[in-house]
Amino acid sequence: MSGYMSRGLVLSVMACVCLYTAGCGPMPGEKVLVDVAGEYHGLVDQRVAVMIAADSHMLHRYPQAPRYLSKAVTARIAHHVPGVTMTIPEQVVQFQTDNPYWMNMRYGELVEKMGVDKIVLVDLVEYQTHEPGNAHIWQGLITANLGVIDAQAEDPDNFVYYNTVTARFPEQSSIGLIDSDERTIRLGMVLLFSREGGGLFYDHQIEVDK
Repeated sequence: MSGYMSRGLVLSVMACVCLYTAGCGPMPGEKVLVDVAGEYHGLVDQRVAVMIAADSHMLHRYPQAPRYLSKAVTARIAHHVPGVTMTIPEQVVQFQTDNPYWMNMRYGELVEKMGVDKIVLVDLVEYQTHEPGNAHIWQGLITANLGVIDAQAEDPDNFVYYNTVTARFPEQSSIGLIDSDERTIRLGMVLLFSREGGGLFYDHQIEVDK
């Protein structure tokens, strides 16, 4: 259906999440499942758009970053949040292209123009695929401020939920990689970010070492 995430795209992205976030096939006895409560459950049964904001310097270096993140976060929420209806990323990108000063709009105006109940606004602070200052070491890092805009809030010009999310790839490692490539690092860090950011909106389980 035009304007919404197709189930095929959701399943494709979620398969990549499983492949790249080390969440599949742990050896017996090495991991245990731990329940994690979502922090904000207000996306259930709502029409939602994910919008990615980035400054001009970041867009110059990584022009496709908003598109990659929008697809991954949208798919994650669509797959896990009951009853949610997600605006397809291409439609969001087109709106941003047609309205180049969209970031200067009041939030209440923005959510109204998008024609949704809520917007998940991801404001990128850091996005990099290499260790800082070293073009030979691959290390993915995304940090973003993530807020929810609610059209029905008492004050729709302020966030009803706000948090900061960081994803680093390789996960839980301060050491980068020499033998890698742009696509592997980008896909890994984007999908890790979607797991951490999307996981704020639903109860789930994670695997941890015993």
